[in-house]
Amino acid sequence: MRDRISFVSARLRVGIAVSLCALGVAGCDHLLQVQDPDVASPGSVAGADKLPTQLGAAIGTFGVAFGGDGSGGNEGIVNLTGLLTDEFSFTETFPTRIVIDQRNMTNNNATLLPIFFNNEQARAVAASASDAYNQFDAANAGHSQVLSLEAYTQLLMAEMYCGAVPFSKQNADGTQSNTTPLTTVQMLQTSIATFDSAISIAVAAADAPREYLARVGKARALMDLGGTNIQAADTVVTNVPTGFTYQVLHSENTTRENNGVNELVWQEGRWSVGDHEGINGLNFITSHDPRVRTDSLGRGFATRTVVWGPLKDNTRSSPETVASGVEARLIEAEAALDAGNSSVWLTDLNALRSAGLVDSTLAPLVDPVTPAARLALMFRERAFWLYATGHRLGDLRRLARSVADGGYGLGNEAVFPTGPYVYRGAVSGSYGNNVNFPIPLEEGNNPDFNASQCDLTLP
Repeated sequence: MRDRISFVSARLRVGIAVSLCALGVAGCDHLLQVQDPDVASPGSVAGADKLPTQLGAAIGTFGVAFGGDGSGGNEGIVNLTGLLTDEFSFTETFPTRIVIDQRNMTNNNATLLPIFFNNEQARAVAASASDAYNQFDAANAGHSQVLSLEAYTQLLMAEMYCGAVPFSKQNADGTQSNTTPLTTVQMLQTSIATFDSAISIAVAAADAPREYLARVGKARALMDLGGTNIQAADTVVTNVPTGFTYQVLHSENTTRENNGVNELVWQEGRWSVGDHEGINGLNFITSHDPRVRTDSLGRGFATRTVVWGPLKDNTRSSPETVASGVEARLIEAEAALDAGNSSVWLTDLNALRSAGLVDSTLAPLVDPVTPAARLALMFRERAFWLYATGHRLGDLRRLARSVADGGYGLGNEAVFPTGPYVYRGAVSGSYGNNVNFPIPLEEGNNPDFNASQCDLTLP
């Protein structure tokens, strides 16, 4: 698993083997000589010369947590947040996935176990890499990157879970430190502090792309906090260029490196791009919007439903975007709307639509005039620009959250799929009331975790 940071024509590709060879380590073929392919002893990844390996490990574990893999059993954040919202709809038979699409989950759901532990592992690996950088080369620009990856896991946990998430830590001596589970606000505040550290290191190292990565992440966390933090987010991303992207790179090489959306949609037909799902869902297919291009893949796994695949994920090696300058511009537009500057808001959105970022013309938007319609248009633009990049669940929760809690006060059933649940072409019950994922039952072994604190209806 690799990643890519790009800005205009400048690109940085980082991976375990790539990084070591690029640094001039003699005899790069030694990477093929592994004594134990399953276990890396602590001593084998300790020392300043092993920091690229630590960075590569952080990238790899984050990539699986975020984009899934080709196994069909590591769905990834992009997959499952899309299924819970209106981005993907269900076209197979597995009951543990039906209940996610139907917003009716329990904490003993086997499908939800890997995504929780993969993200926790990604957080722990990135934190361990940060500890190594602190010990051997704290000012290295790679340190900024692992901090951003750690911060993103903290941020994504806040967007995905109920607000009672334990952040355990693996200590250098092999022991584990548990912490009191964090609320949503605490997780967001933790991620902001981690992003701040990443920004400081990147600025000192004059590494603009890594600075932009941390800035977009920090602004996203501020938007999740809402309220006055929206205006603060605007100032954070001012210098992020529209052409910036940070992507997790997938490949054809191994199952672990395959794109998880491609596996479950294009290869297996287990779910499809959503279209008007559950009354509130957006028309991702029938709008024919060039930002969400789709292709009909025929009948799906359950045979009665046509599967539509997102063209952005049409190969096993298709990358997944984590952060971008497009997101920065959307944050600025929402901040303008929040400040009551509707003319600036509309100008910002239309500037993005006319920037030539897609291969078809996007007609300029017309001001819908009312505050409610403007808000709906703002989040529709976010949904299409950021389709299947792990943003939609956080956005719907922001819309549903009360104004007092930093949200827009629309309520859960006004934004999430709701009403009669259609499965295999027929009504099969109704949507449930879940708006976040449960902490897995297995976490009950953690003495500091209290399952009663987890409310699946809390936006």
